[in-house]
Amino acid sequence: MKLEVGRIAAAHGIRGEVRVELWDGDIPLLGRELYLEGEEQPRAVLGVKGWRAGAILALAGMTSRTEAERVAGKRLYGETSQAPALQSERYYVHELVGCAVFDEQGDLLGTLQDVEPKPAQDLWIAKGPKGRYLIPAVRATVLAVDLEGRRITVRGGGVLGPDAAG
Repeated sequence: MKLEVGRIAAAHGIRGEVRVELWDGDIPLLGRELYLEGEEQPRAVLGVKGWRAGAILALAGMTSRTEAERVAGKRLYGETSQAPALQSERYYVHELVGCAVFDEQGDLLGTLQDVEPKPAQDLWIAKGPKGRYLIPAVRATVLAVDLEGRRITVRGGGVLGPDAAG
């Protein structure tokens, strides 16, 4: 199983570097191999620089801005076996996706589909029969996460949705 590390936001410079929104900026990337969404073979991380929302990465085989622009919006994955243990109340995306999301009254809102990193906090996206819900990943909104039971409980007042576009 692969662990989603982040998403490529844009090309950076003219040498094929990419700006990456990282799920966890504490994971060391230099020298690791990452899988680019849609590719079977991993790419070595040849260089890492700090960037406000993540990092600027130099990936093996990517040497021009044109190549970097082609991969904008794609996700980067690492091997789950290399993932460090997280502190309490922190989760990897692959652990959360697929969990059933309930409000505090026990009503099913839907299933967690995705997590979007944002500067202030991550935004969890659930989809259910009534539409799509946007859930700020903060303690005031996320009341409980039970990974074994594949269940997330949220405070309904902090959740945005459902939207009809779902």
